[in-house]
Amino acid sequence: MERKFNFTKQAIDDLPLPETRIEYRDEKIPELRLRVTATGVKSFSVFKRVSGGSPVRVTLGKYPGLSPVRARTLALKHLAELSDGVNPNEQRRVEAMSAVTLGEAFEGYKRARKLKLSTLRGYEGVVSNHLKKLVEKPLKDIDRRVIVDIHAGIASKAQADLTMRVLRAIFNFAKYEYCRQDGSSIFPENPVEILSHRKQWNNVRRRQTHLRPGELSVFYKALQEVRQQETPTGQSICDAMLFALLTGLRRGEIFSLKWADVNLRAAIFTVYDTKNGLPLELPITKHIDELLQTQKGRISSEFGFAAENEYGQVREPKKVVAKVKRLSGTHCDFHDLRRTFATTAEHLDVGSYKLKRLMNHSTGRDDVTAGYIILTAETLRQSAEKIQSRIVQRLISSNVVDLHQVNSA
Repeated sequence: MERKFNFTKQAIDDLPLPETRIEYRDEKIPELRLRVTATGVKSFSVFKRVSGGSPVRVTLGKYPGLSPVRARTLALKHLAELSDGVNPNEQRRVEAMSAVTLGEAFEGYKRARKLKLSTLRGYEGVVSNHLKKLVEKPLKDIDRRVIVDIHAGIASKAQADLTMRVLRAIFNFAKYEYCRQDGSSIFPENPVEILSHRKQWNNVRRRQTHLRPGELSVFYKALQEVRQQETPTGQSICDAMLFALLTGLRRGEIFSLKWADVNLRAAIFTVYDTKNGLPLELPITKHIDELLQTQKGRISSEFGFAAENEYGQVREPKKVVAKVKRLSGTHCDFHDLRRTFATTAEHLDVGSYKLKRLMNHSTGRDDVTAGYIILTAETLRQSAEKIQSRIVQRLISSNVVDLHQVNSA
């Protein structure tokens, strides 16, 4: 229901309380409206039908905070803008989005992307450590100069590049997330691109560290010694390191493996929490079976390599790994073990497609042949056994010197 009268303070005060919301038009400016709710809330707005477009309603404010005289002044201003093709509502929306901060954009990015927990933690660590001063800063104020200064100010070259990659991803998200009504971006430029233009990326080379054949027995003896001294959780970590060496799996893939994903009868296990998001089915060989059997009964948990904590899962194995590294004097981080597995496979001439599948590396979209090759756990069994047998042979080599002599040298 719609009625019309001259908007004055007295006339508005005398309005009866309606049973349902009612809207009135001003006699002087018909586009100026007053809405009155059943609870007595009164608010001014401008309502105009734009030629060739949808009707536009612009909220002005509530009475009596906004007087009828001031409401008419605002109404004329907005009507003039609408006549010039400017939608005040859209203008407000664009102004609000233009003020979005890096922290707000990052929160939006995290909600929009299905990030793995480990990836999410890594990104949050980068933002809290290296972008802390920018979190409350509007994106529009983060320009090329700011990017160059932050990148140059991070001591670790690898961390500097990682920080910029995270920041670049946030700006790419903002480019398409915050747009005007016509589809044009509020943040069309990604300031991180200045690093490419100036060729200032550090481009840190991939690590090449791995266990050489002569180091495997030294590593294994150290692993066994640390294992004997450790708690059940530490023992799980030691066994997980050996599992990484024999399978080439990533650290997160190993510690996320659940007993529900292990089929001892079929002699296969499936890794679901993978880097590329694709499940990986692998064979349970004799050596892997022995390792898995060792885990049973040690700690009650749904996870294969369990921990005595509230999660039942190993969250951070660094301390135990550091002990093995220190005692053996070798590079034996989880990724070093993964590289050792891959290097051993290459020496044994394991086919590239089988090795990629064993390590769960995606093949390129332009690789047509890969699309026709179906590699099951059974197809991979012989290659897995071949690699593991060579590694185990070197692990138990009798040519092992005293570890304490190695570390005191």
